[in-house]
Amino acid sequence: MRLKVGELAQRSGLTVRALHHYDQIGLLKPSARTDAGYRLYTTADVARLHAIQALRHMGLPLKEIGSMLASDGEGLPAIVARQIRALDHEIAQASALRERLALLMGRLSGGDQPEMAEWLASLGLMAACARYFTPGEIRTIVGNWQSVRAEWAPLMQRVRALMDQGVAATDLRVQPLAQQWMGLIHHWLGGDFDLIERWGRMYLQEPLARRDGAPELAMVRYIEQATALRQAAWLRHFSLAEMSRFQRLDTSQWAALAADAEGLMAARVPASHPAAQALAGRLQALIAHAVGHHPPLVQKMFAAMAAEPLLRAGAVLPAPTGDYLRAAMAGVAGVAAAAAAAGVAPADLA
Repeated sequence: MRLKVGELAQRSGLTVRALHHYDQIGLLKPSARTDAGYRLYTTADVARLHAIQALRHMGLPLKEIGSMLASDGEGLPAIVARQIRALDHEIAQASALRERLALLMGRLSGGDQPEMAEWLASLGLMAACARYFTPGEIRTIVGNWQSVRAEWAPLMQRVRALMDQGVAATDLRVQPLAQQWMGLIHHWLGGDFDLIERWGRMYLQEPLARRDGAPELAMVRYIEQATALRQAAWLRHFSLAEMSRFQRLDTSQWAALAADAEGLMAARVPASHPAAQALAGRLQALIAHAVGHHPPLVQKMFAAMAAEPLLRAGAVLPAPTGDYLRAAMAGVAGVAAAAAAAGVAPADLA
């Protein structure tokens, strides 16, 4: 069987121009010609064309198809592996784009209609984030932001006040703010210390991340000195994996506990009194929540706070209040130990 170029084009679904191009690049040369010089394709040529079309449908470029056919398919595994890697990259890029578009659509669906300047800033920040974070991480960053957003402005005002007063970042007076700063970031980024480190790196390196309302670099570097000291103190007692279990403090519950304890202190109620020991039980519950209800970490927390003045300086409870409640807690532990030695339940001693 011999087919002229027009006949082969009709049967294969290709154009005459495409077949001429294949001939010119040496991919499919006709095995014969007419006396007048017209191309004639044999059965072997048609079979080769079928192989070319099959490989083209797989997405292989013509150059690699020619090399593969010339080597009788010896290079096929490497070519296919390379194509799979290219496709994986394209899929990842498409997935990332879809995630970013879904985040934008979420804002629109929620009735949020920002001004153009805000849109451009948001798009710029998203582009910067894409260089540091996966789509899933960006979803976490954006999704958790609303839960901490309102607390940043007053915190930054307090940090600015200390800076303006000339208070050194290493001063213990900065530690309560360092504790709150670390707690907000920990909660915002889900306790993922790798994510926290990359966010900090992006913030320092990408101007687009420092939008209106964001802390200035001078403030970030100031508070980082205080948080570095605090982080080092924590790491003397906890691993990063353990610290990732820490939960955000409910400041309203801690404030209520402090107010109740200060009321007892003002009334000169001793720490051994049942009322004080009841507050100690509330303190234990709050600490258990703060470390993710992991009993071994509760004991580590007590040890860390006892050993580290810097951590105590940033504690939620004022120092006298904390001392009073710890004394009450020691009394609770003493009662429990006496009860255990006597073989009765602590409740029986109340």
